[in-house]
Amino acid sequence: MKREYKAYKKVGKIKISISELLELDLPRIVYASPGVINHIKKRHGRQLTKKMKDNIIDIIEKIIKNPEYVGLDYGRASVGSLQLIKKVDNIIILLGLEIDSEEQYIYVATMYPITLSKLNGKIYKGKLFKVENIELKESM
Repeated sequence: MKREYKAYKKVGKIKISISELLELDLPRIVYASPGVINHIKKRHGRQLTKKMKDNIIDIIEKIIKNPEYVGLDYGRASVGSLQLIKKVDNIIILLGLEIDSEEQYIYVATMYPITLSKLNGKIYKGKLFKVENIELKESM
């Protein structure tokens, strides 16, 4: 990891089962910069509740630890960006994670609410996978 990234906070670890589902050898540790918190508040703050804005790091950690859906968006980067989705306080939240394959780490790029129809569209197009299916596969 580059020197300027030392200020990043470790916010979670990607489960091995998610890497297997996406058929990628992903770095597991996820970091968040102080700037991404400001980005989320400035860009998406109106869409979040006050409780969510005050606890962004906790919500990020919760989504990484136990996402409901996971997928890749190849339009954002060469390797792709990881998308983790979870319902928090009755709001469907998409957590966008960028993968730096050269430096071997993942960092939080954004977090914002999405509509149920957007979620269903991504599932229908095969861009998202339900995580419960992963956990069933692991127990077999």
